[in-house]
Formats: sequence, C-alpha cells, structure tokens
Amino acid sequence: MYFSLSAKADIKENSEILIRFSHGRINQRGKTNIFIPAENWNDKTQEIIIPNFRLKTDEKKELIKNLTEQSEKLNTLTATIQTLFNEADKSNIAPDWLRLVIDKFNFPEKYEQKVETPTIPTLFQFIDKFISEAHLRKDKNTGRAFTYGIIQQYKTTEKRLMEFAGNIKKKDFEFVDIDQSFYDEFVTFLQGIPLTLNTVGKHVKVLKTFLNEAKKQGYTNTQYSSFHVFEEDTDTIYLNETELQQLKDTDFSKIPHLDRVRDWFLLLAWTGSRFSDLEKVAKTDIKDGFITFRQQKTNAKVTIPLHPVVLEILEKYDFNLPEPITNQRFNEYIKEACKKAEINAPETMTRTVGVELVTEKFMKWERVSSHTGRRSFCTNMYKRGLPTLMIMSISGHQTETSFLKYIKVKQNEHAEMMKEAWKNIYK
Repeated sequence: MYFSLSAKADIKENSEILIRFSHGRINQRGKTNIFIPAENWNDKTQEIIIPNFRLKTDEKKELIKNLTEQSEKLNTLTATIQTLFNEADKSNIAPDWLRLVIDKFNFPEKYEQKVETPTIPTLFQFIDKFISEAHLRKDKNTGRAFTYGIIQQYKTTEKRLMEFAGNIKKKDFEFVDIDQSFYDEFVTFLQGIPLTLNTVGKHVKVLKTFLNEAKKQGYTNTQYSSFHVFEEDTDTIYLNETELQQLKDTDFSKIPHLDRVRDWFLLLAWTGSRFSDLEKVAKTDIKDGFITFRQQKTNAKVTIPLHPVVLEILEKYDFNLPEPITNQRFNEYIKEACKKAEINAPETMTRTVGVELVTEKFMKWERVSSHTGRRSFCTNMYKRGLPTLMIMSISGHQTETSFLKYIKVKQNEHAEMMKEAWKNIYK
C-alpha cells in the first residue's frame, strides 16, 4: 500500500490522504476520507507527523488531538484493508473493491442490515382486515367458509365499537387500550342504547374473536379471558302441533308468497332443521322414507324420518321447491302468514333490556321466525315423550345442554306431562 496527499497550493491547508493498493495484477486507487494539513504528512515514512510543541496553546492542543485521531484511523484502515484482502478470493477481486472497503470502513451504517419493525395496527384497522378476509377463513369445526350471517355479525359488532369510540370522543383504539376498563365502558355503552343482555353478550363474544386472532398474530397480549359473555334464557316461543295444523289448513292459494313461506316453515317444524339447511331438505334424495344430509352449520350428518306433512309438501312441488328467499324476508312473511292463520294466543316475554328486567306482552304470531320451526320440532317431540337422545340425533344437537335450551315447555305443561305419565305408571 502506498499513501499520498491530494495536491494543494498551500501546505497549511487540509489535504486528503489517497491510497494506492497493488498486488500482482491488482492495482486500485481510493480516497481515504482522512484530511490533514499537508505540512503534517511525511511522504517518506508514510506517516502523519504529530508535532511536539513546547508551548501548547488551546489551538495547538486541538491540532495534536485531531492529528492523533486521524493517525489512528489511518492505521486501522490500513489493517482492515490488509485483513480483508488476505481473506478475499484473489482471482475474483472487483475493480471497485478498494473503494467499497474504504466506504464500508467510513460509513458502516450504510451497510447495516435494516430490520423493519412490524407496524402494529389499530383495533379498527385490524378488524377491517379481519372482516375483509373472513370469507377466506374456515370454520374450525366444519372446515367450511364462514357464512354470510357470521360475517354480518362481525360487521355489526364493528359498527357498535365505532359508535362506542365516537361516544367517548375517540377515533380508534390501540390494542393496549383494550383492558378491563375498556370492557366495562363498552358493556355500559351497549346497555345504555339499550340492548338486550343476549345481544350485549353476542357483541362481547365477537370482540373476543377479534382479540383472539390479534393475539395469534402477536399484536396483543391482552388478558381478555375475564371479558364475560352475558347470556340469559328468554321466554322464546314455539308452535304446538295444533297451531302447526292450523297454519297448514289456512288457505293461502291467493297469496303465493305466503303459501310458499308457510310450506317452508312446516318443513322446518317437522324435520327440526335450520333455515340454512332448508334447500337441502327440499332437494335431497329420499330413500326408504328418510332424508339424509350434512348440516351447514355443524357439518353433522343427520338422518330424518319423512313426516307425512313433509312428504305432502314435497309432492306438492314435485320434489322441486322454489329457491328459498333470504332469512330476513322469510321472517317478515312467516309473521304475516301466522297472523292470517290466527295464531294469536297472548304471550309474555321477560328479558333484560339495558340493566332492567322487562316483561313484554305480545300476540304469538309477532314472535314467529324461521328458528321457531326448529324449536317447535324439538319441543313437540319432547312433549310426545320421545327420548332426548333420539330427538338430538334428528336435530343434530351436539350436547344435551344446547338441546335443552330449545325445549320451551312451560311449568304447567311439565305438570300435565307428569300427570299423564303417572296414569300409565299407576294403573
């Protein structure tokens, strides 16, 4: 290695130390980025001259300090170049090898591997992405894509969370904000709308779904297991066999849309199926008096005996029922059909709305929905004395606990059932 200074007119001016590196066929030049006054360079010894002043003023002390630092830097650079050259493949030295070595020595930060810290999204940013990708996710129990209804639940909870944010003058939340205090305030907000206790519970359940996925992705360690999902039994209704026959006997021939909805409802009420399985009930192959299919929600395989009413309806449409309408429209029409069928027994419902226990009175037809059909099947078969496990095998319920929530037998009906049982026992 050979060092020299860049040409300067005045020896007192700073000049840059230049380097020439030669080895065999390799002959490269470079600039060291080390500057010293020309008078402080010894070209023969290839060294920086550090003067020894007798009288050391502040200015001279500063000069000595700077020259010492530059000398140490030059020595280190020289050693670095020699070491890297010794380690290099001599047959593959690039034309700019020396320049690159010097540049890395002087500016190491340019060559540091930059590790990008992942940006943690806000709560609403995460939820937006979660919902936009929800159709690609699979239900862990069935392996099927999430249904439209589930995705709508996600969107509804997101809407409530955004309303809550606006209520407390916030635009969004960081995951560190989601603590017990957040939960308490959110529940209080939902109760103040007011929403029923079960609806509040559904929103909390969906929120926990969001947080569970965020935790899997490493965005939060929030301890949300204490977020309680509220749930209470409500006085939901069912149609007894007399009312089902009453609905069946009503003439809807001049109201085609109600005629179809009535028939669809009766299929649910005599098979115990969900609305999401209505199309399967209508178009499945029937063998030996049974309908067999896999349920949309649980993927459970069920085999259902063909009730006379079900067979009559299927034959009415030549086993090719019209395509089912939306659940929302179905629920509107079935209420209208039940009203015309005079299913108008007075009913009461007691449930928690906000923070108060509220008892409402209504006519039975006002509360009929697609789910009433499945509930009617379970309750009527239970009242007929069929074993619980037998009914569950038809309805597809996985646990007796979930099944018993469907049984809407009042206390006086239980008493009547026991009275009839005693008649058979104590003859």
